[in-house]
Amino acid sequence: MFDGSLVADGACVLAIGSHETDRRELDSALMGRSAVFVECTTSALAEAGDVTMGIADGTLNAEQLTPIREVLLGRAARAEDRPNVFKGNGMSWQDLVVAAGVPTGSRSLPAGRRLPGRI
Repeated sequence: MFDGSLVADGACVLAIGSHETDRRELDSALMGRSAVFVECTTSALAEAGDVTMGIADGTLNAEQLTPIREVLLGRAARAEDRPNVFKGNGMSWQDLVVAAGVPTGSRSLPAGRRLPGRI
């Protein structure tokens, strides 16, 4: 959709519009030089053209993929020295987990409270 070389180091790109192995939103150059976060490595390798096409042309490898749960658990962090890409595949169960944790009315979640469900 755009020239990936224009994305600055430290920037965050959210790619959530494509989930077919023969379609992509981001070019291989961007995917190859980025910290790549995915909902699930298995589904990204099976469904995400941004990932599968980058692997096919040799600019990306499966070891570069970081499941987003690693960030949520504090075991991984966004990069400052390269772009950050989140490639989503539209896993609806994650939407439900977030929705279940959204407070109603003017209430808010107490500090440190975990959202229900497993990530």
